[in-house]
Amino acid sequence: MSAASTHLRQLPADGLAVSRCIGESGPLVPEGSMNHTTSPQSAARTRAGVTLALVVGAVGIYKAIESMTSPALPILQEELNASRAEIAWVLTGVLLTGPVVTPVIGRLGDLYDKRRVLLGVLCIVGAGTLLSALSVSMPMLIAGQLLQGVGLGTVPLAVGIMRDTQSASRLKFGNGLMVGVIFACTALAMLVAGPIADRLDYHWLFWMPFAVLVVAIVAAWVLVPSCPSNSSGRHVDLLGAALFGGSLATLLIGFTYAPEWGWTSYRFVALVVGSVVLFAIFVAVELRSVDPLVDVRILASHEVIVASGLMVMAGFTINLFFVMIPMQVQQPASTGYGFGASGTTTSAILVPGVLMGALAPVAGWIEARVGRRAAAAIPPILTAASFLLMIASPGALPLVVAAMLVCGFSTGIGITQAMNIIATSVPEDRVSAFSGMNFVVKAVGSTSGVQIAASILSTDAASAHDAPAWSAFLTVFAVGVGLATAALLLVLTLRPSRDAGAGAPSPAEPVEATV
Repeated sequence: MSAASTHLRQLPADGLAVSRCIGESGPLVPEGSMNHTTSPQSAARTRAGVTLALVVGAVGIYKAIESMTSPALPILQEELNASRAEIAWVLTGVLLTGPVVTPVIGRLGDLYDKRRVLLGVLCIVGAGTLLSALSVSMPMLIAGQLLQGVGLGTVPLAVGIMRDTQSASRLKFGNGLMVGVIFACTALAMLVAGPIADRLDYHWLFWMPFAVLVVAIVAAWVLVPSCPSNSSGRHVDLLGAALFGGSLATLLIGFTYAPEWGWTSYRFVALVVGSVVLFAIFVAVELRSVDPLVDVRILASHEVIVASGLMVMAGFTINLFFVMIPMQVQQPASTGYGFGASGTTTSAILVPGVLMGALAPVAGWIEARVGRRAAAAIPPILTAASFLLMIASPGALPLVVAAMLVCGFSTGIGITQAMNIIATSVPEDRVSAFSGMNFVVKAVGSTSGVQIAASILSTDAASAHDAPAWSAFLTVFAVGVGLATAALLLVLTLRPSRDAGAGAPSPAEPVEATV
């Protein structure tokens, strides 16, 4: 294969979009590779289906690894003789690293071969998982977790590879599938982590995922096609990355410690102000940059703002439920709202709700029937309904279960709709970067949701062992309803459909691939 441009014509919109992605030794569907019973279209569909499964699987494996430690934190704390602050960093490390590096990884995917960047990210996650598996101290475990957090970058890379290998209709299904796999793998990790930690050494929490990850890396190396960039830029904005990462890390650390320091403490206020100043400098630098890390003009576009609103709501809601439901149902019945539930009962409430998020692929089906704006309005409506169910839940455990199920479903389709809006509205050479930004925004919503809920409930109780008053729970639920309402109003300003030709090329046009 020469370095000349090879023209690959797309199949119809309901078929497979054969795009820039090529195999290591030729195009996605090499000449002469089909026998008389295999058509070029069916071979292309098979190859694209394998690619879709592998990149979505890579994201799912990362999310499972991320979720393995949460149920086993008490065991890890005891085994490693760690303090509460130290063990908290097992989770905080992942939450900080991922959002900070994801914009850079997304931009690398836009500039270079997405397959190679994906393999590099998976190798870093593998190194972190191996370090965690070998850990004999808290510093080793925390370092491993920090490296594992880089795996959040698999999300924009997966979106970019799907954009390059799937048809327009299958791209939306792929986005939903990825969100569904994220929820399913999270639920699976929550189910198996406890028994592994109870019956085996805690190191197996990392050895088992490491083995699966090695298989995924080999499969991606062999089967995922090369996806070279068509971007004219070849520069990663390191100054912009430092400014954005510093701004985001400062904000997330502030939210993490706000309940302990106080929301009006000088340390929290100083971190927030510092974050805002760094972000303002970042915007100024990006506006003057020829090849910015994030095109802030696109970031300020209406559709990106709507997608960000959906992501903030989704992250805030699902993580708030993870805090609120255990704190409510495990309180004694004498409180008037608790049920005296065990940890097992609590898991039986949470896990089905997480699995409801696996129904995210239906978002594309919904949009095809009711339109983009109406489909995007459904998640905020369902989110508000889930909080209203929680308001009516004292003395009615089935309402708590129903609220968690509705929350999981609305979060899954809300994230999918946000991803679809981004994938079909931003320039093609910015899809990976802005898909990554979407999940960065979600991380901010997730962190703020957890900390705001914990702060309201903890300040209501006289001591750490006292049960909060029901009025504190109602305050948190009211905040959730308000956020869902704001997201709904934002969604209603969205145009019913995007202008033709924005984003992916028209199915009737040939796609030029540089090989």
